[in-house]
Amino acid sequence: MRFVRPILALALLTLAAAPAAAQGAGGAIAKLEAARARNPQNVAALRALGVAYYKAQRWADARTVLDQARRLDPKDGVSALYTGLAAEQVGDLTNARDAYETYLRVGSTRRTKEQIRVRLVSLARQEALASAKAAVANEATLSRTPGNPLTVAVPPLTFSGTDSTLRPLERGMADLLITDLSKSARLTVVERDRMQALADEIRLSQSARVDSSSAVRAGRLIQAGTLVNGLIVQSGANALTLDARLVNVATGGIGPSAQVNNTLDQLFDMEKRLVFQLFERLGVTLTPAERQAVERRPTGNLQAFLSYSRGLQAADDGRFEDAARFFENARTLDPGFGAATQRFNAAQAATQSAAVTTTTIESSLGSGAEAQTVQAAAAGNTAPTGGITATLNNTVQNVNPPTITPLTATASTPVITTVLETSPTPQRDPSGNTSGTETINRTGQVIIVIRRP
Repeated sequence: MRFVRPILALALLTLAAAPAAAQGAGGAIAKLEAARARNPQNVAALRALGVAYYKAQRWADARTVLDQARRLDPKDGVSALYTGLAAEQVGDLTNARDAYETYLRVGSTRRTKEQIRVRLVSLARQEALASAKAAVANEATLSRTPGNPLTVAVPPLTFSGTDSTLRPLERGMADLLITDLSKSARLTVVERDRMQALADEIRLSQSARVDSSSAVRAGRLIQAGTLVNGLIVQSGANALTLDARLVNVATGGIGPSAQVNNTLDQLFDMEKRLVFQLFERLGVTLTPAERQAVERRPTGNLQAFLSYSRGLQAADDGRFEDAARFFENARTLDPGFGAATQRFNAAQAATQSAAVTTTTIESSLGSGAEAQTVQAAAAGNTAPTGGITATLNNTVQNVNPPTITPLTATASTPVITTVLETSPTPQRDPSGNTSGTETINRTGQVIIVIRRP
């Protein structure tokens, strides 16, 4: 039996795993820029160059080439991940969020996905706050541009009554109205968290509680055309009145009241009656499917909804651990309360967000396939070299008996060819002489050609 010549095998494996990282970051980038120049549509070259730029803190350059890679291959997880990281570094939170959400769909590293889910909660809050600050700073310009009347904002309602335990319904009822108004395709409803961030920014600038006039101001800054100004009035121990009026943000004009009355245990029925009146005053006719969607109730458990409302209040105050406990209680009381589960996950993520940064996200790749792609890029390679080495090792160990014969390469195209030879004739199975059966062991020749990059 002939075996692989040790010296040639060692030389071949060493060549396959050559450490290009020794060139340094500059050399790696130059090598990858040359690869891109040879083939500008090569996704692997663009992705690797984008990662190398990111490693060199060339954030804007990284985004440019990674965007190209993503356009060519929208399902590439590494490109999406590093686009998000680079976008964060240049302060583009919107595109960072978009890229991270793409990674959640197409990426393959579970721990990185967990880190990104936490990071997205923090980014959403940062994005809302940045938008609010920008709106206040550009108030003079934004105030001159009236919003579309079908763009609706719903700030927290105002509670009036003796039972302070019901005050969190200010947030909860606004959340229900936002959810139901959003079921109409004709309306654009401002996200609750975005509206809250702007209200908080106005309150900070005024050092006072946001009232109806400042709510109109918030609507103007957020480019809403219509504001829902709502009240929750407790009369007696168990009687409630829900009252809402549409406010024209551009003029400050207030429309006629939409009002419903009943007892506290009929709260969800009251909200549905109120929102249908609001649709009428907005001039919106619902399709049968939209009406059916509006009629669905997220929960029928009043105590679960009160706990959910307390969670919204705690989250607005930045008390995320308290918020998580309230949302957990709400979903325990009603396991089918999907909104409570979503808010619980968001509150939990918010409590962890301080520990999740771009650095921890990148390090969470570990040592899997995506991490190997990143390591190769940092070393100036468009793909991991470990795949070649592993292939050679497996081939050398599993094909019997092998020899290696290096062929002479031309000056312009250096090539190393591995020839794995075996006996040219089939071998008879000796056991066949007694058993009456016969197994023919056929062997052949495998040629592996490796071109130097």
